[in-house]
Amino acid sequence: MSDSSTGAVVYESRYDWSRTTPSFAVVDTIAGLEGVDPVDLSTAFGTTLFDHVDPESLDTLVTADGNVSIAFPIDDYFVRIDGSVLCISTGRNQS
Repeated sequence: MSDSSTGAVVYESRYDWSRTTPSFAVVDTIAGLEGVDPVDLSTAFGTTLFDHVDPESLDTLVTADGNVSIAFPIDDYFVRIDGSVLCISTGRNQS
């Protein structure tokens, strides 16, 4: 699932947002892709989720009973949440 305009999808999974907060899912996934513990991500990665999006707002917008689509870059990754699906791809120039 990739093309030159969207970059390579490196992670895609469905979540039950009543069990896992979107902010945790994003941090945990990027930490896994980077090979570090989520607690150490800000040090190893040089940035935090909050540097790119307000985690509390993300958790408020994306809920188990809603159908929200949101997308944002985090350094060399592009995060997209469509309903219950979290997709993380490489590359900054996504739309």
